[in-house]
Order: sequence, then C-alpha cells, then structure tokens
Amino acid sequence: MLDMNLKLAAEEFVRYLNSSKEVKDFQAAEEKFKNDPEVSELYQRFTRLAQEFQQKQATGSVTQEEIKTIKQLQQQINDHPATQEYAQKQQELKFMLQDCNSGISEILGLDFSDTAATSACC
Repeated sequence: MLDMNLKLAAEEFVRYLNSSKEVKDFQAAEEKFKNDPEVSELYQRFTRLAQEFQQKQATGSVTQEEIKTIKQLQQQINDHPATQEYAQKQQELKFMLQDCNSGISEILGLDFSDTAATSACC
C-alpha cells in the first residue's frame, strides 16, 4: 500500500500538472478537436473508406484511385487547423512530461519511467 505522505505528494504533483499551461492547452485543443464537426465528418469518411479499403485489399481489388482518395482524406485530416493544434499541444505536453520524468529520475538517481514500466517478473 502506498505511504500516505507519498500519496499526498503524488496528489499535489497531479494538481500541479492539471493546473499547468501545457495540460490546460492540451485539454482545450483536444476538446476543440473532438467537437469540430468538419473533423468529425472527415474522420467518419476516413474510417468508412479505410474499412472498405482493408476488405478490398484482402481480395486484391484496390484501385489506384481508391488509394489516392484515402491518402487525400488523411491529408485533409492532418492539415485541418483543429488537428494541427491538437498535435502541437500534444507534443508540448509530451515535452513537459518528459521534463517531469527527467526531474524525478534525477532526484531518484534512476530512470523513473523505465523503472516504472519494467515488469518485476521474469
């Protein structure tokens, strides 16, 4: 069981993270991305076409035009401002969390994330 002082410190750390600019910016961009009607429509079309593409690929009946269409749709999604902002804020959050990991690792004298991710089992 987690020591109460350690638990309180972890909760304080999480409160700090949740109040950080990076987390707030990411959450706002994620909300905007998820609720953008144009992105949603593009994603629905892409998902439908991707399923059809996989089925046709299994039978070897994919045309160059279908490949072109799905690539263009993917590019439209990637180029959409809501997608771009979401990806940028996600990257900024990732860098901030890597900095946090580095700080924790430095204090502990070991690679925090690697140690936490490594299984103790064989």
